[in-house]
This record gives sequence, structure tokens and C-alpha cells, in this order.
Amino acid sequence: MTYLLVYVGTANNPADAEILNGVINKIAERNKKQDISGFLFYKDGTYLQLLEGEFEKVNALFYKIVKDPRHKNVTVLLENKIDHAIFNDYESGFLVPKDKNQYQKLNNYLNYLKLLENNEIDCTISILGSVISKM
Repeated sequence: MTYLLVYVGTANNPADAEILNGVINKIAERNKKQDISGFLFYKDGTYLQLLEGEFEKVNALFYKIVKDPRHKNVTVLLENKIDHAIFNDYESGFLVPKDKNQYQKLNNYLNYLKLLENNEIDCTISILGSVISKM
């Protein structure tokens, strides 16, 4: 079983793009080393992140995120046990869309996942699509 957690949060001090990209790259590398897959989407001071992996690892990471003074209003949108990771094989396991092309690739992947007709995945995709469209 894989644990999936989706949350949104607000940046206390929205950083400029160069600083943010450096931080995001480190986050992606660290998550991959911990066998945590998923993606982080950031726009206009709002984070949306999907994390999936072993329960203990994802939970420990989320606890750090909640305690991080750079974040506020961290809210869990979805947490669930799933049969297998949705993003494990996508973009080396952890995606951080930094431009419109990568964002479009993420949308295309989400649309592809809908074709699998898996109720577990469909619920997750619906929530992600709804939140991303409002960001």
C-alpha cells in the first residue's frame, strides 16, 4: 500500500522566481531520495502538493511542512491509501512544473490517468484538477 496526501498552503513571503526555483529543485531531489513521488505546484503564493510513498515518510515530511515558518494555512485536501503510486514513474518520480509546457504536460498526464477508469485515481484527479484550475 502507498499513502497519498494532497495539501494546499500559502507562502508567508512569496519569493522571487529564481530563489523559488532553487528551493523547489532541492525539494524534488530530497523527495526522490526518500522514495516520495508526486508533484509540487506553486502559483501566486499558493502551493498545491501531492505526496505519495510510505506512510511514515510522507507523514514525517508533511509534519516538517506544517512546522516550516515559510508556510501558513496548510490544509489537507485528501489523504488515502492507494494500491500503487500514481506519479512514481512520471518525470523521474517528482514533478515541479516551472513553465506552461510542464504545466501542460501535467494536465495531459492527469487526463491520461482519467482514462484508466480507476475510482481511486479519479477522485484524486478530480480534486487536483479543480484546485489547479482555480490557482
